Amino acid sequence: MRKSSILLLFLVSFGLKMDQKVANIEFEELVYDFGSLDEGEKAFHDFEFSNTGDAPLIISDVEVSCGCTTPSFPKEAIAPGEKSSVRIGFNSKGKSGRFDKSVTVVSNAEDSAVRLRIVGRIIPTH
Repeated sequence: MRKSSILLLFLVSFGLKMDQKVANIEFEELVYDFGSLDEGEKAFHDFEFSNTGDAPLIISDVEVSCGCTTPSFPKEAIAPGEKSSVRIGFNSKGKSGRFDKSVTVVSNAEDSAVRLRIVGRIIPTH
């Protein structure tokens, strides 16, 4: 009787897990190359994504690795099948040479943290 109770509990738990709906965030690209920027130039890129899951997707935060990057992201839930974007701004003021900055998108998706990168080269103005 004890083994059958455990088996029944497992099957019920497994069945409930199978019924849970999940959001899934799928970006069209994970890395964007700005190419060459003049020192002091501000540049922006929209990382487009889709919610390929079957539950609403909610982005709770976008964490940046540097004060030179600024994120903008949707505050409302993204319905299953819908598209949106995360905009990343980069300010090259006071910088020179190659850059490689990361941005982490935190959401309720199955993969709750997705790392995006912006790269490029800054040409000094003097």
